[in-house]
Amino acid sequence: MSLPKPATRWVYSETDRAVVSSLAGALGVPRIVAHLMVSRGIQTPAAAGAFLNPSLESLSDPFAMNGMDAATDRLRHAKARGEHVRIFGDYDVDGISGTALFARALGRFGVETVSWGMPDRLADGYGLNPHQVEEAKADGVSVLVTVDNGIKAHEAAETAKRIGLDLIVTDHHTIDEDLPPACAVLNPKRDDPSSPFAMASGSAVAFKLACALTGDHEDLGLAALGIVADIVPLVAENRILAALGLAELAQSKVLGIAALAKVSGLVLEDIRAESIAFQLGPRINAGGRMGDGRAGLELLLTGDARRAQSLAEFLNEANERRRLVEQQIYGEALEVLQANFSGEQRSIVIARRGWHQGVIGIVAAKIQHALCRPVVMIAINDEGVGRASARSAPDFDLAAGLASCKDLLVRFGGHRAAAGMTIVEANIPEFTERFEAEARRAMGPGERTRDLRIDATVSLSEIDGKLLGALDRLEPFGQANPAPVLSTHGAEVVPYSVRELRGGHLRFSVRENGRVFTAIGFHLADTVNVADFPSRIDLAFSPKFNTWQGETSIQLNLKSVRPADGV
Repeated sequence: MSLPKPATRWVYSETDRAVVSSLAGALGVPRIVAHLMVSRGIQTPAAAGAFLNPSLESLSDPFAMNGMDAATDRLRHAKARGEHVRIFGDYDVDGISGTALFARALGRFGVETVSWGMPDRLADGYGLNPHQVEEAKADGVSVLVTVDNGIKAHEAAETAKRIGLDLIVTDHHTIDEDLPPACAVLNPKRDDPSSPFAMASGSAVAFKLACALTGDHEDLGLAALGIVADIVPLVAENRILAALGLAELAQSKVLGIAALAKVSGLVLEDIRAESIAFQLGPRINAGGRMGDGRAGLELLLTGDARRAQSLAEFLNEANERRRLVEQQIYGEALEVLQANFSGEQRSIVIARRGWHQGVIGIVAAKIQHALCRPVVMIAINDEGVGRASARSAPDFDLAAGLASCKDLLVRFGGHRAAAGMTIVEANIPEFTERFEAEARRAMGPGERTRDLRIDATVSLSEIDGKLLGALDRLEPFGQANPAPVLSTHGAEVVPYSVRELRGGHLRFSVRENGRVFTAIGFHLADTVNVADFPSRIDLAFSPKFNTWQGETSIQLNLKSVRPADGV
């Protein structure tokens, strides 16, 4: 079974040629690199220089953040008085890496008693609850610091206030009208939207607090893990932390990262942002998705190589279990869509008893990518309570959409692109109707299309190692700084080279002036007629080095393919 895919519309990037020429000349970079930077809004030599050469000196003063003075003052008192500080992090990579880096920072700062907590996804759901605050108080904790959660924990904050436990919230998710009544609240959404730190991840907020306390910039690699895995925009300070953090990760300073890379088949010296997205991140996430994220946190904190290897193997096995559960749920969701989906729908809400709530977010993302609509997947437990993960289309604000239905929800939180919520089963039908109405209002009618941004049009003869080396200067790639997508038109397909590979992947070869390239399109076989493939095509792709059996060549990773004009 497969889903009907919306048509792909190629949208070509337009730039001012004079600005591009000026920038290329000023920086001494190839014109295509200058074009790519200008298309991303980087138009001056100073801005381009900062983009191409990320440095710690470019980071903003952490004390410029609202709440930083109050947070650091309370933690200084905790150190002076020998108080017990507990860090309460989320169970995803962003929360886990942020908790690990902040725990290490408190140790360097001199806080002698540091513990950490984390919700159980299946038992507790997301975020800080009152009973976890009470447990902390019973354990002798004086200061509780959240990482990547807490901005909506009003009840927990009220409990902390009532029982005399000081709460410091560090988070990056959407803020309610009122802040929780905490000792201090650090959230970049409280600050100027034009701030270079405005789109920080949870781990990056924790990193800023760590810098304010210690005055150092340790554990950049852990900050980069959360930034890349949480898919926040890789611009401004996020880009600096990600770029410098990836360089630190390549040196294998954290035993757990080295062990996880080994079981992932990753050579750390070659680590890139996509290595976190597809190899390290899913494995760290696997513990939390399958029930307990503590293994991922212990992996990042342990100083025992043998323990690190054991935890890495456990997380690798958990990730394999996650894959199997994900495949099952995805298949069941496809059955529902095959029976009920209509092209006029602007949103998709699917609910079922027995689904594993730790995996539904991945399935929601797959369906959203396929159908270009906001998707809410709800796992209902035996008590009739549904916990949901949601993913959004680019033209729909998911957090606002859920807020419009908040009277039907037990709780919810998130941001424009991703969110979670809790809902009682009886409210799901009305929620489905109202969420669809909000999506229709925001997105409008008409056929859904997927826009594919084409950065530049090139001939195949221009694609060589020098070009790829120039493009590498724009790394790390991710949200708001995607890997460049190039197009070429009228390329000749090598006869008899077209193949549909297992998994629905497409592979063929193209040539020009004697040069031949292999092109591979993941999950694109169902978008073309393999048996009657045209002899000349237009293709959109990202060029990559590919090493196989010791041989390195340039491979074209396809984004879209279509018959050439007139063919």
